Amino acid sequence: MKQTKTKKVKIIEKRKGCLAYDCDKVYYVQLKEGAIASDHTHKHQETIFLMKGEAELILEEEIIHIKAPAKITIPPKAYHKITAITDLIGLEIK
Repeated sequence: MKQTKTKKVKIIEKRKGCLAYDCDKVYYVQLKEGAIASDHTHKHQETIFLMKGEAELILEEEIIHIKAPAKITIPPKAYHKITAITDLIGLEIK
């Protein structure tokens, strides 16, 4: 029987209310109620899967209320900011 190869998962962000892991092509993100994430832009398109909880997404100048389960597609170069309305869990596809 082959031995399973394991690798430690890197924490990419850890601050009050926010914990994010780099899971190769996916980031696993936990936000506590009131925490803010993704207050930025990217050169590439970004896809976020909200698996648990509720969030407020500011996309450019639009405010969108999101409730899990949901898929969110952020266009390239679009300003976006996510605020957790409840504790949430999300997956961000790189």
